[in-house]
Amino acid sequence: MHPSARILIAILSALALPGLSFFYLLVLSALLLLANLAEPRRSWRLLWRSRWLLLGILLLHAFQLPGPALFEAWVWGPSRPGIEAGTMQAWRLAAMVLLIDLLVLRLPAAALLSGLFTLLLPLKAFGLPVERVTVRLGLTLHALAKLGQAKPPGISWAAVEASASELPIGLAVQHQAWRAGDSVLVFAVFGIALWL
Repeated sequence: MHPSARILIAILSALALPGLSFFYLLVLSALLLLANLAEPRRSWRLLWRSRWLLLGILLLHAFQLPGPALFEAWVWGPSRPGIEAGTMQAWRLAAMVLLIDLLVLRLPAAALLSGLFTLLLPLKAFGLPVERVTVRLGLTLHALAKLGQAKPPGISWAAVEASASELPIGLAVQHQAWRAGDSVLVFAVFGIALWL
């Protein structure tokens, strides 16, 4: 599948996920778990890194939505509808994180740049310097990858400056051909997103 098709499918999925009912979310989650069986530790690490965001969404909904209290004695406590809505929103976000990981984050950097270049290419007619934007994104991804390899105590300015000095002199973006099957797949996902 073309990298830009994967990015488009991830964007369409992000737009469709908030409207998914419980059943479709359950089916999607089961499919994502099956697809992530090859690398379960990677998926677990990604969800673990998102734990505070997921917990925050759950708590915000639990304490902000009105309704009967979860505990009768605790008037200012979380509400039952808030817990339900927060759980659903956190679940949707976790599914989105796993879907983006499966579709986009597992792409090699060169393929990701190729996909971004292809998606940005129509904006060249409006004066956007697509080549420069793609190269800058590539250099940013390269620098972030270097910073991600830093030791856990934290990232210092010295580490940032050192990674900036290690940036490559040149960056080549390999353009891949778009196939008819990519178009069919993107339109199929678009149709499913509209239907759900």
